[in-house]
Amino acid sequence: IDNADELLETFLETFPEETSPVQLQLLTATVKLFLKKPTERPQQMIQLVLSNATQETDNPDLRDRAYIYWRLLSTDPEAAKDVILSEKPIIADDTSALEPEMLDE
Repeated sequence: IDNADELLETFLETFPEETSPVQLQLLTATVKLFLKKPTERPQQMIQLVLSNATQETDNPDLRDRAYIYWRLLSTDPEAAKDVILSEKPIIADDTSALEPEMLDE
């Protein structure tokens, strides 16, 4: 998305008021944007999000993920790219391959 930074920036204005799942998604999206486009604007955005997520939240999942991202980005940006931008495996539902009797147990 060519204007991803503009789109994300509008959502980041209300980051502290968003629900936890939305905050987690915004954090991840901002980190991915920064890794793919490490210019000044995404750098400012990532600093804002990491600051909010580590200092202004009571959600331990959000805070822990922000600290992990922060540590990865500050120590080894290439490793961060390998971890965060890696190809994700397809999640398959194999419950239909099981016999119905086994599922009932």
